[in-house]
Amino acid sequence: MKYSISQTDEGVIKYPQHKHSTFEIMLYTEGEGYLLAEGVRYPFTVGTVIIVPPLVEHGSVSSAGFKNISIGGDFSGMLSLDKVTALTDNGDSTAIAKIIYKNRFAGSAYLSSLVEAYVSSIMQNVSTDNAVTLAARKIADEIGERFCDSELSPCALLSESGYAEDYIRAEFRRITGKTPVEFLTDLRIRRAMALIEIYGDAISLSEISERCGFSDYAYFSRRFKTYVGISAREYKKGEICK
Repeated sequence: MKYSISQTDEGVIKYPQHKHSTFEIMLYTEGEGYLLAEGVRYPFTVGTVIIVPPLVEHGSVSSAGFKNISIGGDFSGMLSLDKVTALTDNGDSTAIAKIIYKNRFAGSAYLSSLVEAYVSSIMQNVSTDNAVTLAARKIADEIGERFCDSELSPCALLSESGYAEDYIRAEFRRITGKTPVEFLTDLRIRRAMALIEIYGDAISLSEISERCGFSDYAYFSRRFKTYVGISAREYKKGEICK
């Protein structure tokens, strides 16, 4: 198998968007910043491993410069990932990656054994991706249970997850189809519609907005119209006239 093995030059602060026909595995050995792929930022520090599937545009950015070792190849037999995945080096990956780079011009059999050992080492950490999915589902569950609480903060839940906010937000969107804020707003507006249908004129729209977790009635009105297409007042009038 042919591999593409390289290391960034000194002082690189931005690597432009590009894509490959094969997988690319990047191990960041210096600096910190983020990899941008499909509009999502994946933060990196020393020891971060980022796996980019084939044909996904990506590029790295760092305000103070960064270094990484990049190994590309057809790892489809070993990697079943279909989205960008960020992991933390388990201690072995860095050592193996540096040996691979040092021996990048070595015989194919020896190089292949090194690369296979490297990918296998990384695969031991891919279970982290399952942990991220569980963390994202936990956030969705908590939003579902507490969406009427005006103090609920999706950003705080992301921060408390233990993962980089952009990373956990991307996973949340993958499994729900919405950002955490969109998910929360959708639940609140659906609840408001239900309360209007149940109570009609018995309670005010202001009280309904409070019951649904909106502390600002004007914001509730804007969100309601955006989601439903008509104002809450118009919706309420239509329900009463039925």
